[in-house]
Amino acid sequence: MISFEQARHLIERNIPRLRKKTVKIQHALGFVLAENVRAPIDLPVADNSAMDGFVLRSAETRHARSGKPVSFRIRGDIKAGDKQNRRVKKHEACRIMTGAFIPKGADTVIPKEEAIVKGDSLVIDQCIPAGRHIRYQGEEIARGRKVLDKGSLIHPATVGVLAMLGKDQVTVFDRPKVSLITTGNELVKPGSSLRPGQIYDSNSWMIQSALENMGIPPLRVSRVKDSRGKLGSAADTALKQSDILILMGGVSVGKYDYVKDILKEAGVRKVFWKVSQKPGKPLYFGRKGQTIVFGLPGNPASVFTCFYEYVFPALRRMSGFRGSYPHRELARIRTAVKPDQKKTLFLKAKITINGKGKTVIPLGRQSSHMISSLQDANCFIAIPPSRRTVRKGQRVRVDLLPARNGDL
Repeated sequence: MISFEQARHLIERNIPRLRKKTVKIQHALGFVLAENVRAPIDLPVADNSAMDGFVLRSAETRHARSGKPVSFRIRGDIKAGDKQNRRVKKHEACRIMTGAFIPKGADTVIPKEEAIVKGDSLVIDQCIPAGRHIRYQGEEIARGRKVLDKGSLIHPATVGVLAMLGKDQVTVFDRPKVSLITTGNELVKPGSSLRPGQIYDSNSWMIQSALENMGIPPLRVSRVKDSRGKLGSAADTALKQSDILILMGGVSVGKYDYVKDILKEAGVRKVFWKVSQKPGKPLYFGRKGQTIVFGLPGNPASVFTCFYEYVFPALRRMSGFRGSYPHRELARIRTAVKPDQKKTLFLKAKITINGKGKTVIPLGRQSSHMISSLQDANCFIAIPPSRRTVRKGQRVRVDLLPARNGDL
């Protein structure tokens, strides 16, 4: 049996090489950039007006004052999208719209609401400095500058930046293909009638939802009885098609726990089995070629814990994220906890922020078969092995769950 830290290290060492692909930007949301993106153009592409108003030469206003104004003849309109081939001559001004290119010879803009217009003339009664209300070429992004870093998550604003740079496609890290297999004669699909000895399958639905929450819908979901033949067939198919295979149930030492033997027969090399933790001790991890395999215990709380502490980081790393683990914080615990002397404990918990900082409280119903308290959980408290009681108010390590599993 290995420690929690050793298990994570072994998984890291066995993550296969990342794959890349090129996608259209309208399909890039949620992927991770596999390249640095540099600006092929200046932004803005040319000097343009930040306001609706009038554009003119600032030098011609230097003697203007109240009682001795200067007049400019208004010569036409310049709209956004017009070619940059206009020129403002001496004692002339043009109406200009927001985003329109600044014409040659002009260097300042007077907002419409500040302008004094008399007939076809613009009257200026003050000195107007150069550069007012002008967006200069390249002031936001200069051509050739690195705009987006490899390893960045593509969110809606990222798509907007790519589009503004004129890019219609981008290279990203491909998401892993994931298959789920849940085992157990006792499991039935929700919505069915329960017969004696049966329970509803929550694991496959829960982990399928967790994957979809990550933007990685599973390639296939199989629910298999405790049969060597059926389990072997399902595992063989999934191993051929998947980057990650997740099995739930059948990894302990029971008479009908076939998963380890089936995986060995399928050519999967066991990296480890059993981690000194609670819940989730009989965790299995193996590899076959470029496919990695997780065998999660069958109890729902064990499945949930092992998924977020081990599978979730592996999925993120294979998707190209630089930070793959759940976000970790320190918070003051609101009740005393007795550690296990040999195992790392993962306690379902809720962290809150108040005037005294961050505090965290373990929730009820901590047993590995109990899932209901996970509804209120937004984190795990990780308690390392120790003989010493964790005191109320002591700072403890907290692993945050994704935001959609409880509000922070």
